[in-house]
Amino acid sequence: MRTPCDARAPPLRTACEVAGLCRLVSAAPAWEDVAEPAPPPALLQQLPFRRLSTSRFFSRIAQNALNLALVLLVLDATGKAFYTSLLVLALVVPMMVAGIIAGVAADAIPRRLIVALGNLARAAVCVAYIVEPGGSGTLYVVAVALAVVAPFVAAAEGSILPSIVTRVELARANAIGQAVGGAAQIVGFAVLTPVVLRVFERADVLFGIVGALFVIAAVEAVRIGPVARTREEPDVFPPPPFDPAPDAAAIGAVPEAIPPQPTEGASWWQAGWRAMRRDPAVFKAAIELTLITMMLIILGGLIPTYIRDVLELPFEIGALVLTPAAIGVIVGLRVAGPLAHHLPHGLLSSVGFAAFTGLLLALAFVNEEATFLAGYGAFSWLDDVNLGDFDGGALLAMVIVLPLGFAYANVSVAAQTVLNDRVPLALQGRVVATQGAMAALAASLPVLGAGALGDWLGVQPVMAILAVSIAAATVVNLRS
Repeated sequence: MRTPCDARAPPLRTACEVAGLCRLVSAAPAWEDVAEPAPPPALLQQLPFRRLSTSRFFSRIAQNALNLALVLLVLDATGKAFYTSLLVLALVVPMMVAGIIAGVAADAIPRRLIVALGNLARAAVCVAYIVEPGGSGTLYVVAVALAVVAPFVAAAEGSILPSIVTRVELARANAIGQAVGGAAQIVGFAVLTPVVLRVFERADVLFGIVGALFVIAAVEAVRIGPVARTREEPDVFPPPPFDPAPDAAAIGAVPEAIPPQPTEGASWWQAGWRAMRRDPAVFKAAIELTLITMMLIILGGLIPTYIRDVLELPFEIGALVLTPAAIGVIVGLRVAGPLAHHLPHGLLSSVGFAAFTGLLLALAFVNEEATFLAGYGAFSWLDDVNLGDFDGGALLAMVIVLPLGFAYANVSVAAQTVLNDRVPLALQGRVVATQGAMAALAASLPVLGAGALGDWLGVQPVMAILAVSIAAATVVNLRS
């Protein structure tokens, strides 16, 4: 008879049952196999992305400072908007030739090497100017030399980005990249060039500082680390008809997509164009980037005259007045990245373009608007703003350019994210370079025409015509 203690004891298991239980335990997955993987570190904690951003930051500061210095030196020597527009053209036209070659190079040559050598080449141009400054003609030579090198660096940097971040991180990475560019614009335009030229009154000092920044950018590019040329991800080009891409609505793509055509047989200069044309969403995004870039190129030739004739300010003060535009870009980029993932691309770009063109139109007539608003009690204080040459019109310009930069950020990030997300890595360089060449080609004649009209009619009517023209082109692109 079993005792109560024996009744409470568990029944003995056979050797087979014990062995089977051991096998089940040993076959069970380890905790680390079933646990969710740790989230990837933040983008700026990833060394390759951080070093790419650092390289971009220093090179953009240097490039912005140089571009502004060249425009100021030419304007000081000639006093005409046409010659400043001609200088902008000297910065743009070489991109039409070098841009496509740069795209092929970015897809065939190690990209870090291209970025490093390109920045060192620009540093060498700065040293050459210090050694032999020359006259005003030398400024155009410097502009052409910088314009030849810039597409190689830009195409290589644009191709590196999608190969060092995941597709999910692309919108955020593009937003950070644009923010880096906006911060570099503030430092280059509003701080470095005005301060150095005002304090030292010598261009060679500025060229020496800028050359050192290019060298730092080259070193950071080398430190990015190995860069892949392919990614193990599904084909991002649209599928054949009747099988729409699942993310078409998210990016505003056309459901009736054209089946992809091979580009292997295309000429080296045609590959980027064909890659864009075979995907309607990519082509629309490229057109949007072309329009917004063309507008900025044309404005680059008009802004110095706008500051002098409309705001009636010294350029150093005028550059500070326009600084909120870069702040608006940085703020907008904090919002544009998430919006690019949650809103249709067509909606985001349409709102951005509409806001940009409307604000540009308002910027053209700030003095008249300030006078009109001052007639109302709530805005009568605009008549009381008088700090030297700084008046109500200049203050209103500061208010307008802040959302202007915000609108630019939305258009730029939305379009650039589509390009990076849908174009294979093997074609990224050629597509980026082709889009840059499109913008250069589209702006080549308008920038000269705008400069000539600015000297004849004044800057305000030209800026108004520019805003209306870009708005019309945007409507055509969105409806096509």
